Parts: sequence; C-alpha cells; structure tokens
Amino acid sequence: MVNEHRRSVVLQERMETLFKKAEELSVLCDVEIGIIVFSPDERNAEYEWPSRDKFKQLMMRYLDKPLLERLKKLTTNEMFLRKEMDAKMKKIDQQKTEEKEMEQIFSQLYLGEKTIFDLDKRQLIGVRNLAIKAKEKAVKRRIQLKYLQDQRLSLPFDRILIRVAPLNVQDQRLQLSVDDPLALRLAPLNVHDQRLQLPVDDPLALRLAPPEN
Repeated sequence: MVNEHRRSVVLQERMETLFKKAEELSVLCDVEIGIIVFSPDERNAEYEWPSRDKFKQLMMRYLDKPLLERLKKLTTNEMFLRKEMDAKMKKIDQQKTEEKEMEQIFSQLYLGEKTIFDLDKRQLIGVRNLAIKAKEKAVKRRIQLKYLQDQRLSLPFDRILIRVAPLNVQDQRLQLSVDDPLALRLAPLNVHDQRLQLPVDDPLALRLAPPEN
C-alpha cells in the first residue's frame, strides 16, 4: 500500500484481530500467550500483548528456563509444515495399502476362495466401497462412450459415405452420395444386385448386372 495512513489503519485492524484470536486461544487451552509486533513504518515501534509488563514477565520466565527445556516444544514454521506433509503422505500410503488389500479380497470373493462370512467389519466396508467405486467408474465410462457415439453421429457427412459390414453380410456396400454423378454401390460377388449406377437424370446413366441376369 502506498498510502501511509491506510497502511497504518490496516495494520491496526490486523493486530486487533490477532490479539482477539490469541485471547480466545489462551482461554480455551489454558495457556499463557504473549505477542510482540514490530511495525515497519516507524523506527523502534513495537506493540505487546496482553500488555508490555505482562509480556516482559512472560518472556523473563521463559528465558529463565534451561535451554534444553525451552527447545523441547519449540516448533518452527518449517518444522510444522514438514510434520503436516509427513502426516498426509503417511495417510496416502495407508489408503493405497488398504485399497490393494481390498482388491485382493474382492478377487478372492469372485473366485470363490472366500465368502463374506470370512470377512470382518473393516474388510466388508472396504470391499463395499471398492465395489461402489468400480460401479461409478463403469457408469462414467458408459457415459463417455455414449457421448463419443453421439458426437460421431452428429458429425457432418462427407460426400463419400462408407458403410462397412462383415463379408458374410449380403448388403455390404460402399455408397457414394446420391447427388454424386458417379454414385457407386458395391455388393459381394454372390449378390445378384451388384450394379454400377449413375443417377437417372444423367444422360449417360448406366446399369451393369451380372451375366446370369
């Protein structure tokens, strides 16, 4: 903030909020809390909470303790964040291990190597959750396939339309659009309707049929 007055007002508001939270924490946890704030705006400007005298008394009692006792519960910001990260990583590893265990149990149930009566409460809940996740994945996959199918059907057709069927299907054809002057329809050799057709309005309309016709 460029405005010095505004910076001072915001600092005062933030300090009031901080001191209020500290007071609530002190009452709820029955601990003594002291806060000192150094203002960057004015030289040697500092603010103590709950008061300057009480803060000095608290600080002197802390400094009178042996160094090892002071460091016993000391926690820096880096140490706190590292501890939080380690706890979350441990939780993720536990979840992965449990998921593998449930997958193995699910497979044993499917193969008939176990029954639900062989499982405890934790395993029953884990297998149920695994089955729910598998069902959700299947439904999601089905929706994706349906969406892709709808997208494919909604695409604009080219002038050349291709329909492919197995060789044993009598109506296997390669079709060109009707407005193409060289509309072509192909069928297997054993189909009597094998023809090369031009549009009726074309002056060179031509029909070819097998010799036996």
